[in-house]
Amino acid sequence: MAIESGLELAATDVRPSSDVAVSGSAAGNSDERSFVIGIDVGGTFTDAVCSDGANVWRAKSPTNPARFSDGVLGGCRLLAAQLHLPFEAFIGRIARFGLGTTAVTNVLATKRGRTVGLITTAGIEDHLHAMRGHRKSEDGWLVLGWNPVQQDAVRGIAERIDRRGQVLHPINPQDVAVAAKSLVEDQGVNAFAVSFLWAFRNPAHEQQAVEVIRRLYPDYPVYSGADLNPVMREYERTTLAVLNAFTADALDGVEELGKELKAHGLKAPMLLLHSGGGAITVDEARATPIALASSGPAAGAVAAGEVTMAHGLRNGLCCDMGGTSIDVAVVVDGVPHRRQTAEIGGLMTSQSAIDVESIGAGGGSMAWIDDRGLLRVGPQSARATPGPVCYGRGGTVPTVTDAMVLLGYIDPASFMGGAMKLDIEAARNACARLGEPIGLSALETAYGIREIALAEMGKAMRARISSGGIDVRKFGVVAFGGSGSLFATPMAQELELPWVLTPAVASVLSAYGAATADIQRERTIAIDEILPDCAERANAAIAELKLRADADLAHQHVDPAKRELVCEVDLRFHRQRNSLTIVLENGVVEADELVRRFQSRYAEQYGLAGVTGESQVEISNVRVIGIGRTVRAVLPDTLRPRDTKGEASAKGHRTVYVGHGKQVEVPVFDAEQLRPGDVVVGPALLDKVDTTLWAPAGATVSIEPNGSLITRFEGAGR
Repeated sequence: MAIESGLELAATDVRPSSDVAVSGSAAGNSDERSFVIGIDVGGTFTDAVCSDGANVWRAKSPTNPARFSDGVLGGCRLLAAQLHLPFEAFIGRIARFGLGTTAVTNVLATKRGRTVGLITTAGIEDHLHAMRGHRKSEDGWLVLGWNPVQQDAVRGIAERIDRRGQVLHPINPQDVAVAAKSLVEDQGVNAFAVSFLWAFRNPAHEQQAVEVIRRLYPDYPVYSGADLNPVMREYERTTLAVLNAFTADALDGVEELGKELKAHGLKAPMLLLHSGGGAITVDEARATPIALASSGPAAGAVAAGEVTMAHGLRNGLCCDMGGTSIDVAVVVDGVPHRRQTAEIGGLMTSQSAIDVESIGAGGGSMAWIDDRGLLRVGPQSARATPGPVCYGRGGTVPTVTDAMVLLGYIDPASFMGGAMKLDIEAARNACARLGEPIGLSALETAYGIREIALAEMGKAMRARISSGGIDVRKFGVVAFGGSGSLFATPMAQELELPWVLTPAVASVLSAYGAATADIQRERTIAIDEILPDCAERANAAIAELKLRADADLAHQHVDPAKRELVCEVDLRFHRQRNSLTIVLENGVVEADELVRRFQSRYAEQYGLAGVTGESQVEISNVRVIGIGRTVRAVLPDTLRPRDTKGEASAKGHRTVYVGHGKQVEVPVFDAEQLRPGDVVVGPALLDKVDTTLWAPAGATVSIEPNGSLITRFEGAGR
């Protein structure tokens, strides 16, 4: 396929070519090893990671927006070539195939999904479009955001259940049938969402409505808000049902990929990464497709948590800078922060997800001049096609990548291990054209683009630090994505964070997350009662949820010895809206201890002044997360230390423009040849096959036995 040309050699073993402890099984191709594969489909590149339990290989293949399976299969072919295996033989040996896909995200971005009809309680037909009064800024105006349901595609049904779950007004199935026929015949609806008031207390009416619609239209998807997530707040349940209906066709391409892989010999089931950081099957994703939104950033956060713990660093701000965006998440004790009301497609939902803040300023983000004559960057992206100008694929608008090439941070001759040559003159001309109307030279324009991208990253990181009550002395940065290590180090230094971890597979860490994520199922019951009175009910609900979550894992054939059940409670002060989630280590609600832990956590996040001893605490929800441990990729300690420790030797120098007309000669190191004990003192550039790390002045870089790089700063974190 033409879109893969020129990148065949981009796939490289994560291990350097020498001084590596290689297992005997890796030496030849006559063995019968099995492999774990992780794929992350990004906007620019499709990343692939392969592990046999002792070694790790990685690859990048361009993403084809029109057919994402091209990038997936292309990445697999590159991995097979590294292993010196025929493609079909390689596919046949895969024991686990994990996939992080943008299929759902693309449907939301293009707003091309199914035509959705909403069936709701009579009298609240407008609650979805009122959007809780939420407005967004658009060209200086506050406007209503996008809504997947047209206002005339909503029908109210005369039914009512009260807050205790008692039926006040029984539902008439004939009313539902009439409403559904009207939506199909008059509005062209081909997908349904059903969401009634207080249905999380008693889902009987929603269940009856769903049955009626499915009998009438068996080929149309129907989603129930209470079935998807039985928690309080009808708006969030409704948006969740509506978005699932809108994206119901998003998995068509995934199923097509599955068939192609099966035809090539894949025997293992394909596991899809969901936004909560776990893995589900394709059939389960069909039942709740919106769970796949932002699965790539979630996989990256999960993997970042794993590598921080592996290096004894525990807490970190995850900074994933790919081709289209910068994604920032928080990891505490190796576990990414989650939120129970994720914003998806601009709509607040009751979907549980890893809390990721996305900013449209990735490597492919395009620079432009606004009406005020100011230089701007993003959110529009050049993506894989045409890509940055320096790719030579027809792009004409300079991007962040073009700026970094022109400034000297990226070597145009060794990009992707030298398999893809970059056109620095094309980047220079594009920057010159953009900057000319506002009186900037090509280098000044490129410098401005970099500074704006840094500012965007800083804004996202500062927001997470302030909103999460983060003590910067206890947190560093996990930098990944193709461009993460070029931007995370100067930003961490400015914020006085003590370290930056660049994992060995930094440029493909989200794919590594897809190769390591466990099977995960979540079950929730709403409580909404005050402690200590509700402790007994909460414990009974947890016991019920444990049985359900365990049954979910059994259904996926997870061995009982590999199952784990994590119990959580959502707590808040009485009459407050937002909750904090507390993990129950022993799986039991003990009222006094739970209140103490909640107050301590609340004070840590919002300040001690917000806590009063007389305020009542209530449990809003109890939750059990079933985790099934699976075969997974590993980052082995394969690098042997040198006999003597000391400063590493540079392979050369590059001229870097640092602003204000000043250029400096910076030493360049081959990161693939560094060993434990080597030290690099900034300013310096460390080139890897698929990414580059910038170590500013005052930074010191060391290498770990598994190939990860740790950058530390003088005086930071004190």
